[in-house]
Amino acid sequence: MTTKNLSKLFLKYRKSPQKQQAYLRAFEKKMLYRTTKTENPSTTKKMVAQILKKIETKHASQKKR
Repeated sequence: MTTKNLSKLFLKYRKSPQKQQAYLRAFEKKMLYRTTKTENPSTTKKMVAQILKKIETKHASQKKR
C-alpha cells in the first residue's frame, strides 16, 4: 500500500463510530493471541493484554514529546 492509501484508511478509521473502533481493537487482541499461541503455546490472553498496554503507554508518552 502506498502512504497515501494508508493515510486515507487511517483517517477513515479515526472518523468511524466508537463501536466499530472497539471491535477492531478486540479483533487485534484476538489475532495477536492466535499468532503468538501458535509460536509459543505457553502464551496467555493476559500476557497479550499486558504487552499491548506497554506498547500503548510507550506510544502515548512519545506523542506528548
